Amino acid sequence: MNINRVSLTLPRELLEKSDKIAKEKMEDRSTVMRELLNLGIREYMLNKSLYLYMERKISLGKASEIANVSVWKFLDVLKDKKMPLHYDLEDIKKEIDNIVNEGYNDNKIAKKRY
Repeated sequence: MNINRVSLTLPRELLEKSDKIAKEKMEDRSTVMRELLNLGIREYMLNKSLYLYMERKISLGKASEIANVSVWKFLDVLKDKKMPLHYDLEDIKKEIDNIVNEGYNDNKIAKKRY
């Protein structure tokens, strides 16, 4: 991973909280800040993909791609948040075509889950 140096200005409260986390984890401030930023970006991307999916602007597959999670994980998030699954007639037709053309294989499906 290529790491670049940046400078930013933070409110004292955020800096104090991140220092407290660093102390709890026995890690340096920079490491903790990178971890927290990474968590924030992942959360942002997940929320963005949920929003776009719920607005029917993107497919389930595209939403999971944007969120950088598997389709199965994205389905779990939808379930946890009690959000409906958008699966229309066109999606069902594509699924049937895939099964007819590629054949149904439990092992293949199981591998995609993980």
